[in-house]
Amino acid sequence: MRAMEGITIHGCGLAGVFVGWHLWQRGISFRHVGARGVGASWAAAGLVNPVTGKGMNISWRIDEFLEEMREFYLDAGSMLGRHYFKEVPVLRVFAGEKERRKFEAKQSELEPWIGDVYSVLTDVKGGESGGVEWQGGGWVDVRGFLTDSLAFFKEEGLGAPGPEVEIFCEGTKGLQGGEFSYLPNRLAKGEILEVEIPDWKEERILNRRGWSIPIGNDRYRVGATYEWDDLTNEPTEAGRVKLEALVREFTDLPFEIRNHVAGVRPIVRNSEPVMGEHPDAPKKFLLNGLGSKGCLYGPKVAKQLVEHILDGRGIEPELSLHSFSNING
Repeated sequence: MRAMEGITIHGCGLAGVFVGWHLWQRGISFRHVGARGVGASWAAAGLVNPVTGKGMNISWRIDEFLEEMREFYLDAGSMLGRHYFKEVPVLRVFAGEKERRKFEAKQSELEPWIGDVYSVLTDVKGGESGGVEWQGGGWVDVRGFLTDSLAFFKEEGLGAPGPEVEIFCEGTKGLQGGEFSYLPNRLAKGEILEVEIPDWKEERILNRRGWSIPIGNDRYRVGATYEWDDLTNEPTEAGRVKLEALVREFTDLPFEIRNHVAGVRPIVRNSEPVMGEHPDAPKKFLLNGLGSKGCLYGPKVAKQLVEHILDGRGIEPELSLHSFSNING
């Protein structure tokens, strides 16, 4: 293992906290710098879905990422005294017969993730064409996990004396400026509503042109929007209107808005993470591009980066920032 006099992690979102946990497990001192409570991670719903998108595609390398993710949250939760990953069925409600036929055509490919299949859903609004439950999904209490983790690191007295090694986990900020801004990216703002629906009692995650996540106490997170021009962290009236319409696609019951948040997703490549050492600045490393699946991808890729820094292990080519040829312009 390389001797380390100090590691500074820039960023207090998911990427930075995942890196912190893997350093802590190795007994390495570090410090976090950066704003807390703002950004995509702090606004994230924490959805983990093995089959996604209009095409009903299996999430990239889902088997290995899901296994590592479960183990990670169990370990962190045992240290913090909390349970952060809640495994909940994800019910894909077919939008019509065309979507049902698409599922039937791909059913054998999707079989490992299929639970119950319904020809009709009588207990879900708009369920005339049926649906399918995906197994293995759920949601992560992201804000609770970040808050508790950062407090734990502070209580442990972690704080590197100097930035011998710097790890940049700054999400959108790190792609818009700084030494890693040469990486090609496309940023997407997302907004989420938290609503209270006392009489609904829906315990599954619903997915149809968006999603609804039951988070307890009659509250649900509903989202999400995609906006490519307004790249601020401020929720908008237009976003609220879209999300209220989405709530009404799931239920006709009255609801109250309890929270409305926004964040800008860092997207690099095909929505896959990117990491590695800066080609012109030794001892400066990057972990970015977790996008909308940071809860799933983050634990494993952060571990790989820490092993690269401490042990000199290689980074998979498809995750390496060195796969980009347009260095410095």
